[in-house]
Amino acid sequence: MKNLITISLIFVSFFTSAHVGSPGVVFEGQAGKYALQVYVQPPDVIPGTARVTIYADGNDIDHIRIKPVYFWFGDEGSPVSEEILPVAGQSGKYEGIVWFMMPMAVNVEVEVIGKRGTAKMLVPVAAVSTAKRSMPAGLGWILAALGIFLVGVLTTIFGASVSDSLQPVGEKATPKTIRKRVTGSLVGASFCGLLLFIGNNWWGGLTKEYLNDIYKPYRAITKVVNEDGQDVLKLTIDSNSVYNRKLSYVIPDHGKLMHLFLVRQSTMDAFAHLHPLRKDTLNFEALLPNLPAGKYLLYADIMRYIGGFQYTLTDTIEIKNAVKNSKIQDPDDTYAITNALNEKKSNSLDETITICGTPGVKTKLQDGSSIVWEADPKKTMMAGQVYDLNFSVVSPDGKEAVLQPYLGMMGHAAVVKTDGSVYIHLHPTGTVSSTSVDVMQKRIQETSIEPFIASPMIFKDSIDKVLTKIQTMPEAQRNQFLMPNMNHNAKEHHGGTVKFPYVFPTAGSYRIWLQIKRNGKILTGVFDVGVI
Repeated sequence: MKNLITISLIFVSFFTSAHVGSPGVVFEGQAGKYALQVYVQPPDVIPGTARVTIYADGNDIDHIRIKPVYFWFGDEGSPVSEEILPVAGQSGKYEGIVWFMMPMAVNVEVEVIGKRGTAKMLVPVAAVSTAKRSMPAGLGWILAALGIFLVGVLTTIFGASVSDSLQPVGEKATPKTIRKRVTGSLVGASFCGLLLFIGNNWWGGLTKEYLNDIYKPYRAITKVVNEDGQDVLKLTIDSNSVYNRKLSYVIPDHGKLMHLFLVRQSTMDAFAHLHPLRKDTLNFEALLPNLPAGKYLLYADIMRYIGGFQYTLTDTIEIKNAVKNSKIQDPDDTYAITNALNEKKSNSLDETITICGTPGVKTKLQDGSSIVWEADPKKTMMAGQVYDLNFSVVSPDGKEAVLQPYLGMMGHAAVVKTDGSVYIHLHPTGTVSSTSVDVMQKRIQETSIEPFIASPMIFKDSIDKVLTKIQTMPEAQRNQFLMPNMNHNAKEHHGGTVKFPYVFPTAGSYRIWLQIKRNGKILTGVFDVGVI
């Protein structure tokens, strides 16, 4: 059931925090009357500097200042903000750095000062160490030589301080003086050795502490079982991978405790977006939709209240026989069958088949409407550059479609690199969930340095009550409940269009699953793109 080679190659070496292999954070929204798009490239070693790039609308901005706000210390314990400067020759673009000093959930606070007033915006970032830096060999030898030189100088100074320095000027050294010099030098060497021993232990302790703090993603243990004639996906969070990160503090994001994505490995022609139910703190279950047999890449997103920190659990799972379930566990669960990679049509007999599109080419959706990725097919996308992924939906009669909210957003997208090494769950706000922003905004409203957090069981019980309330709401009421937590910019959409800002982290081939809602039906569009 487990493809261990794939797991080791794809998942182990990539930082996982609501994404896999995509460390950059893109967030688009409103700071008061200013529209901003913020791209944060976090460091892979903490302490370290994150590079911040901001695109702002208008030419009436006087200053933009940024600072980190840590969840455990709040606004009261944050450093002062520092100004970032505009980029010469690029109107509205600003660049700068911000120091992340501690490994924890942190928000980059962006303060804009201009003719439209002063306003702030928060950008959630995971400040965690994901790598260990090695000292270059050449620098190591240089420092070793300098160390030996300094030890020699110190021992000489020790020896001279109790011998030659006490001799009258012009008097020759006596055997007694020489003995004192040797003794002093030995004492000096011993003292230097003691300092080196203490320093080595101190540095070793820091290294051990750092290695303990390196981010370790949660691990998932998954299997498919048949219960009462229905194929059920069972997911258990490996308790050995949790450490002290208590899972009683998992909170709903877009009304769900978990967003789980399945993508058939290698062919990428089968996709599912599910929302498993929590059976207890570590166990989740979901009825599988009618997926074909095969090995699947699994990505499951959860969010913890402490810092609004997001995690993605990963695994591979084998569905041995085609699923033919007759029930639907969650009305927001969806699946889609499309053509395999490098094939223009599908061999599947499934009536829900969706042919994969490309930038600039109109493709059909399941209800007869059409969707277009508004991008120039002649322009190749480049890794490391911010793109607005714009999609337009046209109804069967040729008119602009009217979209409805789906899980509190006007659209969701899953981006997966075809080798499985990159995964991201996108929203119109970017790579960040508005729930993370909401958590930090509430934290900043507290005046204490230490946050108030209820006991695990009380917290879990309250979350379960909220989930029950959400699930029993009529759809219109549920949308009203979820929409206030959305970023303002995500609420604004024009007719049948939806936009997702994103930075493809590495070159290669990607497949994108875009999900929207129209006339009460969830629709899935599929697109392929190459990145250089």
